[in-house]
Amino acid sequence: MKKSRLVFFVILLFSVSNVFAQEVADTLTWNSFVGIIKQYHPVTVKAKLLGDLAKAKKRQAWGGFDPKLEADFDRKIYDGTEYYSFLTPQVKLPLWYGIELKSSYSEAEGAFLNPENKLPKEGLSYAGINFQLGKGLLMDSRRAAFKQAQIFEDASANEQVRILNDLFYEAGENYINWQNKSANLKIFQNALNLSKVRFNAVKSGFFNGDKPAIDTVEAQLQVQQREISFQQAQLELKQAEYGLSTFLWLENSTPVDADALNIKPQDEGILAILTSHDIKSNPKLLSYDFKIKDLNIERRLKAESLKPEFNIGLGLLNQGRTPLRNINSTYWNQNNKVNVSFAIPLTFSKARGDIAEAKIKIRQVELDRDLMRNELNIKMKQNIAEVNTLQNQLNILKTTLGNSETLLKGEETKFKFGDSSLFLINSRETKLIEIQEKLFLVEAKLNKAQIKSLWLTGGLFENL
Repeated sequence: MKKSRLVFFVILLFSVSNVFAQEVADTLTWNSFVGIIKQYHPVTVKAKLLGDLAKAKKRQAWGGFDPKLEADFDRKIYDGTEYYSFLTPQVKLPLWYGIELKSSYSEAEGAFLNPENKLPKEGLSYAGINFQLGKGLLMDSRRAAFKQAQIFEDASANEQVRILNDLFYEAGENYINWQNKSANLKIFQNALNLSKVRFNAVKSGFFNGDKPAIDTVEAQLQVQQREISFQQAQLELKQAEYGLSTFLWLENSTPVDADALNIKPQDEGILAILTSHDIKSNPKLLSYDFKIKDLNIERRLKAESLKPEFNIGLGLLNQGRTPLRNINSTYWNQNNKVNVSFAIPLTFSKARGDIAEAKIKIRQVELDRDLMRNELNIKMKQNIAEVNTLQNQLNILKTTLGNSETLLKGEETKFKFGDSSLFLINSRETKLIEIQEKLFLVEAKLNKAQIKSLWLTGGLFENL
């Protein structure tokens, strides 16, 4: 139901027909803006694919433990004589800790079989187990790939948070900037309208002989100056709308037509709820922990090369296709196959070099993590100081705005009784406009700083 309402809102909001273009602008609230980005923005869709990619990686890693069916057939016939014919199908099942189960069945026939290859007429079955008691006991490539896939799954979830945090931080800044430019346009629109009314009044007073000609020049000059300011405010608002439009998308990754937008922002500021200033959950910082975990798996795998290769294979032989018949010690002693292999490098030069390289990589990432932690802590302290200062400035500006409005009203009253001049009224009014503009700018900066605080803690996306 919520999705259908959102789709309806998007269709209504971004209709490009001339009919809608002439209507009063719709309000694009912050929550609606966030909902559109969550639903349709390509970066959001791309971030969601990271979860699917992690599942695919994990499935690939599980493939190292897939049972394997093999078959080997070898035959030689020469001059009408079958020298030999071998058939050996087998099944292998890799397990954890370097263990592998194996079962096979072999048939052999021919006129020139090697004595060691001769088998019972009904064939010979085999069921056995292989152990890696040296290299590969604690870690092998299959287990390393699976553990790294698990780390990648967690790292992908963290990367998704990082991408969305960055996306909504940038989107929040653009929305706040759009709000600020929209508020400024209203200021200069009202100022321009007021100057036009005043100019007409002064001009009428001049024709009636109540005002000097110089006052009409002063009033007209004010209209011209405010017309320029109004046009500049229009341009800045249009540029802000273009910036905002980069975050507005429709279904099927279709960007909206920025020139067809007929929207306005909400009057209220963006509410940013900050419960902590701790940066330990920042996804950029956490990403280094996942890198270190991944490199530690690589280090453990390379450390296995310092061990000798010591492999043991034990198997039970049986006539026919049933390998697990006659399981007892007497039968085992008379029908078994044992294989033992041992190998050890004399210097371990390569293994020691690989481990040293892995440790250096880990240390490099640890140092990068420490740098990032310090950088984020400094940014958080700067941001806290900025929020506190902006809040104080906002309180002062609100008081200043009230005082400026009082002064302007007093000047207008004095002007009515001939105790003031149009120049003084314009000066008071210009100062009031400057304070209003400054007030809106500080409000925008404060909203951006609050959004940045959430971004630094890594909780921006979660708090939307």
